[in-house]
Amino acid sequence: MAEIQATALYDFDGDKVNGELSFHSGDALFILRQDIGDGWWEARNQQGQQGLVPESYVEIISIPEPQFPPPPPPIPATVPSTRPTSIKALNGYTQQNGGDTGNQVTTQQSFDDWDDEWDDDDDDQSSNSTTGTNQDLHGSGTFGLSVPRREGKQISPTLEMSKYGTVKSSFNRFSHFAKTGGEAYLMTQVQVEVPESDLIKIIEADEGPVWNPIRDPYTCSVASPKKESKMKGLKSYIAYHLTPSFNNIQVSRRYKHFDWLHERLQEKFPCITVPPLPDKAISGRYEDDFITERMQRLQLWINRMVQHPVVSQSSVFIHFLTCTDEKRWKQGKRKSEKDEYQGARFFLLLQTPPHHLDMADVDKKMENFCKFVMNMTENTKFLLNGLGENCKKYTGSFKKEFSKLGHGFKTMAVTFNLDQNAYSQNLTAAIDQTGDTYREIGKMYEEQPMKDILPLMDSLGEYKGILQTFPDVLKVHEGATGKAKECIKQKEDQKMSESEVQLVMQKADVISYGTLAEINHFQRERVSDYKLMMQSYLQAQISFYREITTKLEQALQHFDNA
Repeated sequence: MAEIQATALYDFDGDKVNGELSFHSGDALFILRQDIGDGWWEARNQQGQQGLVPESYVEIISIPEPQFPPPPPPIPATVPSTRPTSIKALNGYTQQNGGDTGNQVTTQQSFDDWDDEWDDDDDDQSSNSTTGTNQDLHGSGTFGLSVPRREGKQISPTLEMSKYGTVKSSFNRFSHFAKTGGEAYLMTQVQVEVPESDLIKIIEADEGPVWNPIRDPYTCSVASPKKESKMKGLKSYIAYHLTPSFNNIQVSRRYKHFDWLHERLQEKFPCITVPPLPDKAISGRYEDDFITERMQRLQLWINRMVQHPVVSQSSVFIHFLTCTDEKRWKQGKRKSEKDEYQGARFFLLLQTPPHHLDMADVDKKMENFCKFVMNMTENTKFLLNGLGENCKKYTGSFKKEFSKLGHGFKTMAVTFNLDQNAYSQNLTAAIDQTGDTYREIGKMYEEQPMKDILPLMDSLGEYKGILQTFPDVLKVHEGATGKAKECIKQKEDQKMSESEVQLVMQKADVISYGTLAEINHFQRERVSDYKLMMQSYLQAQISFYREITTKLEQALQHFDNA
């Protein structure tokens, strides 16, 4: 569109990382685009700098000036996490995750104050604080799988449909692509030199681009939860011990440290899915069952992260797993928060195969994967609901019915025992034994979900959380390809040179390579995980019914001599 001259009504301090343009009241601006959406325009100032500006802060000069001063400047909406907020509860057998997990043990007591502003989160329990409000809880998910709440980010999102028609995501400032700095990354014509040691390699495999495999795989255990306190017992929390296999040195971490790491990984890697953490809770956080359950969820999350070829090798993750010194911890924390290669600048680190990707072929793959995510999400929800109902039957009606049958056989044996004739005694004993067998089977049904249904639901709940993180990843890619196509059109209109468009296309290819590598990593993990999940579930079911069969056969044998 043609440039439109405008003037700034108010001062605006823009965020350069997110592609925003700063200006002062009265500055002359040239509006380049008004179709950005969500209340944002693209503009250029008199110094030639371009960026995004809030449309409510500027006024087009062609409109007559009002005879009264402008109203107070509106407060720009804050940017929410566009990741999914929660997973609906499937049944009532699991307790909602709470807020007291922790870091500190006696060897790291000083870590309690590594960020004073965190002392009021629900990870701590203060003797003079209230029990909390509903807004402290951010999700009622299956096994507590939900994205941690970021305080102060209240949203009124608009729902935007992907061009593929299958993936939805929430926005309230501008597109997730622009928020991550994607447009600034694509349109910057200056080549950035990155040290070779920092490069992240993507290689070609049979299925397409994949992350370079981990050279030295490792594991990390989450164990030994322990209640700790600070401020002379006024605040308490749970500390978990993490031990990576590559050094076997134990570190102590609180839930809020996991929460911080989760946020950093989300900011750092725009094309990598970071699963949600177990969400916070207010009540019951010091109960043994809750602490054990949360530890299991954190172990699942850590397992997922150490298996990722990029995340597991990142400096922020290694720092989280290994740092035991308070001073170095704070230095590493601040360094990661100021990382120059986060958001869209992460793509500067990617070393991709040299050949150009066919945009139509990539679009087709993305559309197919969007449908895959949507269908798998629905399948997972349906299966979780079914398993939840099955769990209730096992622990409720099935147990009750078998116990009732057992009671019936036992009372019949009591009646038969009134006949003291010798020829009746063996039959009476056999029926009495049958009653015991059915009672035992009822007890088996009550205990069986812990061996098969609940572990399967754990794994499915984890995958439901992973699937809900994909819209943000796909939106970044969609924004990149959309901008690339726009540049091609501008070249046809002679508004961009061939060399400029080629550079944009190369950068769009990098984003496509990174997104495809993450998709292929997810699919490989899915195949491996679901094979193990189904094998474990079916083996447990087979063992269960075999044990029932054995008990019934043993009861039957008592009638041979009746």
